[in-house]
Amino acid sequence: MDEKLVKKIQKLLALSESSNEHEAQSAMLKAQELLIKHKLSLKDVKEFKTYNDSIKEKKTKISFKKAKWKAELASLVGDNFGCYVFFKTRYSHTITFFGKEEDIIVCNIMLEYAVDCINNAVKKLRYQYLKERYSTKGIENDYAMGFINGLSEKFEEQKQANQEWGLILLKDEEVTKEYNKIDFRGKVDTNTSFQGHNEAYSQGLKDGKKFSISDRITEEESTDIFSLKEG
Repeated sequence: MDEKLVKKIQKLLALSESSNEHEAQSAMLKAQELLIKHKLSLKDVKEFKTYNDSIKEKKTKISFKKAKWKAELASLVGDNFGCYVFFKTRYSHTITFFGKEEDIIVCNIMLEYAVDCINNAVKKLRYQYLKERYSTKGIENDYAMGFINGLSEKFEEQKQANQEWGLILLKDEEVTKEYNKIDFRGKVDTNTSFQGHNEAYSQGLKDGKKFSISDRITEEESTDIFSLKEG
């Protein structure tokens, strides 16, 4: 059984239990599609051990010095997918998730894709601003703030529409117990402030409301299958 394929299906199954109804439905449909396409049963995938329910901490690929919005985004993701967030600090602050391995995997997918989306959008905005001879100082921060608020609104709307999902958002008691044992030293300043770019903020707000993690998983699946055929 192909481990990469099974991991992908397991990620989708984990996302299918999220509080976001749209994401949950999209993830489940994609998982079913892959199961049928590759002639696998749900039992095969669930019994294939690629991760477990152990509680751990895992550093992400995302770090920051001045881009404090990344910390706020990570916190939003963690709160909606059962993980705590803290930082490993040396030359920069590396975002680290703490929780069950299955939840950490989902948080990593969500955070990395959201950061990619924000960075790509900001590149386009910078080009437009420079072309029109406007200052680009602070547009990354303001677009990101809008995106985060838009994504937060999306989560809240889903919770209001599907209140039975609320219990899924609660962090596991054992995770909370273990997290409280950690001796944190020092504090990272993650406060951000609006820099005055209303258009950038509004575009970010709009994009955050439309953000869909299932797009990234679909892209990854297509790329992996293509690579297997080429091999």
